[in-house]
Amino acid sequence: MAAWPANRTKAKVLACLALAASVSGGGCRRSHNPNSNHNTSQNPAVPADSDEARRQAQSLTDEGKELYSNDQDEQAVEKFKQAVDRDPNNAEAHLRLGMGYGALEKKDEADAEYKKAVELFKKKVQGDSKDSDTYFYLGEAHSFLHQDEDAVRAYRQATKLKPEDEEAWYRLGMAETRLAQYPEATSAFQKALDLDPNDTRAEEGLENAQEGAQRIKEGKKHAEDMLKKQENANANLNPNANAGPKPTPKRPPMVRY
Repeated sequence: MAAWPANRTKAKVLACLALAASVSGGGCRRSHNPNSNHNTSQNPAVPADSDEARRQAQSLTDEGKELYSNDQDEQAVEKFKQAVDRDPNNAEAHLRLGMGYGALEKKDEADAEYKKAVELFKKKVQGDSKDSDTYFYLGEAHSFLHQDEDAVRAYRQATKLKPEDEEAWYRLGMAETRLAQYPEATSAFQKALDLDPNDTRAEEGLENAQEGAQRIKEGKKHAEDMLKKQENANANLNPNANAGPKPTPKRPPMVRY
């Protein structure tokens, strides 16, 4: 499974990047030329919606991933652009293009690609609701857009479909931590560690989630203690506040003359 933390530096992204999309066999690859106009009309013999175009797009995406992992971000962006030109419905190519733009600090362009990726990944899960990888990538796209609630739903579905996916559990824990859902995050990180005891990221995430849960527990107790103190103070200022109503005095007996 490919994975990259949504809110980390490029160095940390590269540290945990794992190439996971299936690599298409065969298929021609276009040479890299930043100054050329990469338009699908350049190769009319290969329709944009053909299997060959999709193979070319995946090959270009794979080339872009290699360039990105080597910090050749501008070249990677060009490859991802070519991939999108060959197959506009390649959701991963849009997601990777967004990552490339992000590395180049082009936020608006990156967000536009992430949104397109979300749209395409949602269409994919509608067509195949059993594809855990698609849900994982959908969660990643949401994470890049800081849509953590949507990311949690996507990651959670990925873990349901593929419980042995350690990376999905880790990413779920990270998204839940950002939402301050510490008990749920603790559970997710623990599951990741059960699958890979050597994952120091999950170990660190677990510690942070446990500390967050403890802070909330202590905060609630402090608030309860303060409320009790305030109630006691109010009672001391007005000792009759809790007393019952005073009895109505009886009228004196009528004096007869």
